[in-house]
Amino acid sequence: MKKFILAFISIIFSFSTLADVDKRFVKKRMMGRDLNSREGKGPTPVAFFENKSPQQTELGQKINLDKFFKAPGNFSAVAMKDGKIVYERYNKKLKANPDFYAHGMSMTKTALGLTMGHLLCSGQIKTLDDIASKYSASLNNSIYKDITIRNLLRMSSGINENRDNERKLNHIMMNRQNNGSNDLVKVIQKIKTKFSEQGKMSRYHSLDITAASILINEITQKSVAQVFFEDVFPNIKPEGSLYWLEDNNKMSLGMAGMFMKTRDWANMANYMNKEINSKSCMGNYLLDGIKNALPTNLRKYQKYGYYFWISEISGKPVIVLTGKWGQIAVANHYNNSVIALLSVTNKFKYKGKKIIQEIIPEATMELGNF
Repeated sequence: MKKFILAFISIIFSFSTLADVDKRFVKKRMMGRDLNSREGKGPTPVAFFENKSPQQTELGQKINLDKFFKAPGNFSAVAMKDGKIVYERYNKKLKANPDFYAHGMSMTKTALGLTMGHLLCSGQIKTLDDIASKYSASLNNSIYKDITIRNLLRMSSGINENRDNERKLNHIMMNRQNNGSNDLVKVIQKIKTKFSEQGKMSRYHSLDITAASILINEITQKSVAQVFFEDVFPNIKPEGSLYWLEDNNKMSLGMAGMFMKTRDWANMANYMNKEINSKSCMGNYLLDGIKNALPTNLRKYQKYGYYFWISEISGKPVIVLTGKWGQIAVANHYNNSVIALLSVTNKFKYKGKKIIQEIIPEATMELGNF
């Protein structure tokens, strides 16, 4: 009888863990529409940037983090300590491998934020408290004409109340109807109403990041992807190349659309740690984003900085990047550790645990003690 009960519990647990996998996302999005778009076969245009000087990420002493990351719903995971890879796992059942270019979903936003930091540090933006329309004719002719760059970065423009219209706008910007309506400027200029005063609360939405993409384009006369590839990407010491979805005017999508190898998502987080700990201009920009992060209407347990989330881990504010289906990168500059987790889960959880609130804090603390 005891053996039967144990076997029954094992079967139930097996079904539970398998239920963590969002099979529809894997089949229709990750290995379907996203893969087709990356290969230039989908309705959304894509820009490809070849890395002609690939780097080799240094390997460190190994640590076994399977208790955190070995799960049916995890596509791949890389952990770093002091800039070296100490853990790496790819889920063969999901056809994961080190050379797969994974869509980071909303982690793309952080790459745009780093690009904005570059413009500030290179003097192309004088201060984050400048009105964005000072640099952009398109934004000057929109509801965004009086919004500061800082409030674009924190998604605190006050333009949108909630995400009710986001799905429709995202589909337009991604040309999901394949009708050529994917024009970022036209999308922004069609918005006519403002919900609240700017700078009060971060309201997660695609509009503010889209305005930021337009801003960067009109400052540099280049796409965000081009500026990122030329001026930020080399500094993360990437192993692979870069793909980035765009509109019909070659403006980079901001809300999502960047594809990199799992190691390079980790390398980008490691770059953020390095810049903070070296007290560089970019590092100070990131620290400023932590310091000026705002409460958000989406998650009560996190604040929102300059296109990155802030989690309290061991009582300290830590930068966390997230994507819709459980894509996560953690840049813990206090213990110089990194976690890049590309998950395909339902509701940011697996094994009965919440990824952001439970699994990630435990894993990054163990890394810190390694």
